[in-house]
Amino acid sequence: MVSVDVDRLAPPTRDPYAALRRRVAIAGVFLITLFASGPFAPGLTGGVGYDSVQQAIVEVVWIAILASALPVLRLDRWDWDRRIVVVVAFVFWAVLSSTWAGGASLVKGGVLAVNVAAVFLLAHTQRFEEVVDATVAALFVICAASLVLVVVAPDVAVVDDWQHSGQWSGAFDNKQTLGINSAFLLYLAAMRTGASRRPAAVAYHLAVMAAAIACIVGAGSRGGGVLAVLAVGLGLSSRHARGIERLSALIPLLTLGVSTAMIVMLRVSDRDFLSIGEWDVDFTERTKIWKHAIDYLGGGTLWFGSGLNGFWSRKDVADAFLGGHEWFLDNYHNGFLAILGDCGLVGAGLFVVLSALFPVVTAGEEDRHRRSEVTLILGFLALFYVIDMSETYFLRSTNTFSILYFFFVFRLFGREWFVPFASSVVL
Repeated sequence: MVSVDVDRLAPPTRDPYAALRRRVAIAGVFLITLFASGPFAPGLTGGVGYDSVQQAIVEVVWIAILASALPVLRLDRWDWDRRIVVVVAFVFWAVLSSTWAGGASLVKGGVLAVNVAAVFLLAHTQRFEEVVDATVAALFVICAASLVLVVVAPDVAVVDDWQHSGQWSGAFDNKQTLGINSAFLLYLAAMRTGASRRPAAVAYHLAVMAAAIACIVGAGSRGGGVLAVLAVGLGLSSRHARGIERLSALIPLLTLGVSTAMIVMLRVSDRDFLSIGEWDVDFTERTKIWKHAIDYLGGGTLWFGSGLNGFWSRKDVADAFLGGHEWFLDNYHNGFLAILGDCGLVGAGLFVVLSALFPVVTAGEEDRHRRSEVTLILGFLALFYVIDMSETYFLRSTNTFSILYFFFVFRLFGREWFVPFASSVVL
């Protein structure tokens, strides 16, 4: 680890507005999670999509957090592993790639830059537990609202189509979003339950977990539920077994290996499905999307990508896919392929290096408080990477979990050397 070159013995600065800044930041995290977890159901918005409005609200809140935290940031209270430069390089390249996509991608790049800067300040000015708790509270509100809507407004919260009839979408516009949000909520609440000894806090987290499980089951998200339970098992057992903690740190890299193998298989094949033994697998037609994107990788696009959010916005790409399949989704449905397609081999290489550093920067951790934080982060990363094998969350500039990913990564690569002793001290 290496610290910034300033006087580390300087006393902490008294900030008369510390409590207000803390309340702004934590309330901001709650609002961001509430509005950035997915598009709300059309039935809640009068049939009009408010996704852009939600994103605008999220961006205003991130700017408020940045403006509130920047004047009191104390970089001298933190040590960082030198390899944090890989995180910076990856984000820089992703933002830079938006320049050769142009148009709306430039906006996405700017938003990503602002949000990552804000989450860096959040990670280094607020307590880890408070940020996680605010995230849990907001996700719980969404899950509870979804349960209420299922009962009082089933026409809004229950899917009524031939493919998913009877399954819940809750407060969101699709059942996958409810299932994935609930899976993350189940994991975070379970980990916070294991970290708390107060009966009221334990009861609260158990209620949160019950709501999350109900939404997972109702959404028909069996895979998400199983993954969440496995992540909880990994996280809780990692507190007592270093070997399991090391395994958790390796899971992100393993998922990238599997994704790479699938991409290569589709690249060398003329088919839009995977042949595994005697079975032909298309992962509910996701491989058709993957194959279409992979076929466009070549020349400069292979090395540098199409630019952040630039591939599926191309008319020729959309028209070609629509002509061959009669349906179209502007989504890779694979986070690693999204990075490869948008940022090229350069961006994908930086991302692989970043993921490979997780077991390195967490090895040999002895501090008890720090280990509790690390185990929660590693379990989240394992869950996040596995889900991204069939969905796209990496580099989604305004999504809760995409930005939470960077919050956790910054916490992994940094260590606070001074613990505030009073609420009047700058946090």
